[in-house]
Amino acid sequence: MQYTTIDYKKRICQAMNFISQNIERELSLDEIAETAYLSKFHFHRIFKAVVGETVADFTRRLRLELAANRLISTQLADITRIAIDCGFSSSQNFAKAFRLHFGMTPSEYRKSKIGNKNSKNGNAVPLQALYDSDYGLMKLSNTERRNTNHAEIREMPAYTVAFMRKIGPFVQETCGPEFERLMRWAGPRNFVGPGKVLGIYWDNPEVTPAEKCRFDACIIVPEGTTPEGEVSIQTIRGGPYAVCHFECRPDGIQAAWEDAFAWVCDSGFDCNDSPCYEVYHNNAAEHAEGKWIFDICVPLL
Repeated sequence: MQYTTIDYKKRICQAMNFISQNIERELSLDEIAETAYLSKFHFHRIFKAVVGETVADFTRRLRLELAANRLISTQLADITRIAIDCGFSSSQNFAKAFRLHFGMTPSEYRKSKIGNKNSKNGNAVPLQALYDSDYGLMKLSNTERRNTNHAEIREMPAYTVAFMRKIGPFVQETCGPEFERLMRWAGPRNFVGPGKVLGIYWDNPEVTPAEKCRFDACIIVPEGTTPEGEVSIQTIRGGPYAVCHFECRPDGIQAAWEDAFAWVCDSGFDCNDSPCYEVYHNNAAEHAEGKWIFDICVPLL
């Protein structure tokens, strides 16, 4: 007898994306289950088995983390407005849930992060002082120099991407296997090429616990490509992005992210709640100096 098999991880990944993209509104369990093409009767248990959290806990955590990011990035925004925009029914409910999750009030959290919002150690270099407006080059002269870095606002197209998801710390050692398996799938289909490999970061590791951070290893594919096996398909939103170009060794990537966000903040741009992504232009293993050449793309309003 043959039995039907389902890739539950891929289905639940679709549900997670749907929740993230509609985090500000109330979603019914039926609606979420439908996006994953799973029985609403079993969906709750399947979701918890795959993600390690219930649908309600996952949704609440994403809302709290989104609110925490907004407290940091929009320091003058009204806290009640942030609470409502992030899907909470009242500022009282938000304050209670926030304290339970972060161990402090929203106001205390905001104060604790001011001056340290772009760096884990508080030592990020403000790029405004380093930015040459005539040439658009970041004139960095630290030990790990990032050569010919460039930052600009660019209207990016929407991309259809095939992807594999990793949940865990944002480090090369844990994300590498997803890229390797994705390349084995993409190679025979002639999807591999310069500037077609991307990495999507759904969470801010300053706010989200490392073991819950979501990373998608992606490759751009033609529209209409169908998912196969463990490979899923999604669309990256188009629109205005701050695109910051870097060349650095793996140990300089964190500093590159800090510099990219410092440039965005110093330039006064307002960020969209969509995830950031990287576009990779080479393989560091094939670079003479072991450097990655990549763009950090930050979505803007």
